[in-house]
Amino acid sequence: MASIAASTTTSLLPRFSAAAMLSSSRTWTMFAQQVTQPGIWEGILRAVPKKKTTHSKKRSRLMAGKALQDVTSICKCPGCGQPKRKHVVCPHCMEQIKGMWRGANPSGKFL
Repeated sequence: MASIAASTTTSLLPRFSAAAMLSSSRTWTMFAQQVTQPGIWEGILRAVPKKKTTHSKKRSRLMAGKALQDVTSICKCPGCGQPKRKHVVCPHCMEQIKGMWRGANPSGKFL
């Protein structure tokens, strides 16, 4: 295992020669900062939540600003006069129709 690590580091190190690093001062400065400040990278590499987000917190975050809107498309049913939504069958009239169907055919079979 040590021989593999040694061969890997020896194959990578010749690519980064000191002359090439010193020639570009910006690259050398960034490299020096990384070497001298190792504590910076520890927080970045482990930037994960400590605990699972609860269902209620997740739902409240996702539903923020999406409250129920008022229904403004309400009219009177021409058949019974009950309030109903526009372009929707009146539920009161539908229950009356279902009651007539059940009374006419108590077995529930229409064939």
